[in-house]
Amino acid sequence: THTHTHTNAHAHFFPATNKVQMLEDGVTERIKTLLRTDMPPVQFKLLGTLRMMVDGQEEAALKLGKDAVLLARVLEWCEAKDHAGVKGEASRLLAALIRHSRSPEIVCAVARADGVQHLISMATSEHVIMQNEALVALAIASAIDIVSMRDPLKEAELVPTLKSILDDPNGAAEVKFSALGLICTLANSSVMREELDSVNMKESLSRLTDHSSGKLASQARSILAILSDSS
Repeated sequence: THTHTHTNAHAHFFPATNKVQMLEDGVTERIKTLLRTDMPPVQFKLLGTLRMMVDGQEEAALKLGKDAVLLARVLEWCEAKDHAGVKGEASRLLAALIRHSRSPEIVCAVARADGVQHLISMATSEHVIMQNEALVALAIASAIDIVSMRDPLKEAELVPTLKSILDDPNGAAEVKFSALGLICTLANSSVMREELDSVNMKESLSRLTDHSSGKLASQARSILAILSDSS
């Protein structure tokens, strides 16, 4: 009778309906009820379930991300000091909402609610997957609305963080590549370009131009060209 042990851990959480169909009327009562829970195991499971629901689903990401109550609760859980698991899942959901919706409205709401700092701390996580998700979300958000993102990025010291990611001799190449994608977006903004110059980002970039990963090296070269172009 052990046939059901490997079924999806989230299956009993929601009836097995189509992901998008489940959100047809916006954020369902079931989700709203679960959002009110104070139990970390339930919070953790809910966040993971919602992240799976928005994965590759623009419509679901838009519906969830534009729900002010849901977003506020997710941001609250991003600060869960005593529960690293909840904190990590909340940050991952935040990144997923931006990555899959690519919505200016959601980016602006996250920036206004001080959510950007959570993505920046997630970018320094010890988990490569989480670092990548955060860096990609930050790059998308910065490309969509650099005006809303500028101040939060400065306040949370994104640029020095990116420099240390590039300078880390033990850092994963794919994380450096994601960091370069974000730097490339920032290099197109005059305000952020000043930030890049102030930490001498060119120096870190030139060290990467002979990196064993050709993809990484050529990306570093092209950003160097952009930065040298105007200064």
